[in-house]
Amino acid sequence: MTEQTATPTRRGFFRRNAWVLATATVLTVVGTVAGATWSSQHAALAEQKAQIRKAEGQLAGVQKKDAEQENADVMAALGVSQDRLSADGERIKSLLSTAFSWDSGQSYEAARESLKSQFGLTENEAFLKSFMPPSRYNADSQGRRYYYIDAVGLNSALGADLDVEVVDIKAGVYTYAALADVEATSDAVTQNQASKASITAHRRALLFVTIDTQGRVSKLSGVPASGETSHSG
Repeated sequence: MTEQTATPTRRGFFRRNAWVLATATVLTVVGTVAGATWSSQHAALAEQKAQIRKAEGQLAGVQKKDAEQENADVMAALGVSQDRLSADGERIKSLLSTAFSWDSGQSYEAARESLKSQFGLTENEAFLKSFMPPSRYNADSQGRRYYYIDAVGLNSALGADLDVEVVDIKAGVYTYAALADVEATSDAVTQNQASKASITAHRRALLFVTIDTQGRVSKLSGVPASGETSHSG
């Protein structure tokens, strides 16, 4: 008796709620389709963005290559050798690194001697008079030197940013303008244990370097460095 009653009841339930069930089924299907469509569109959009980024990168590479080729063509038309520019650029970098990298009175004097022995500069050069004059020092009765550089704890280093451009060419003699970053620091305060403070001075030095056909530095001059000083501690 119970089973006979339950079956008509279920049938009646389905008849009364058929539209609800149909609607639910439709919504489920629509939701599934919509979800699949959204996922497909999202994937397609991501792929398009990736293709756009790839195309932009390729375009930038082509533009850079074209610019480099155009610059090379101009230089060639002016009789400028790219190999010469590269070799001279490395020599100028080495020269300035030697000149502006030292951390004591002795290393400063060693740098001056290297400029004379490796790059052919003399004491009469304007650079060694204005940019790197002989270091001041006091000597005791035994000849030991006490440098002013050490007294103030002065250090110097050539920065990473070095711009070198050729400005004149005459019969194989190239003259360059070099804009160098020079960082000077003082650790005298630390040595005296007065404070943990430090002083850093950032300078931009403009130099003119002339290199002959043999790769020798025939002239070196410059404009006094300018910049700012910062304190920390």
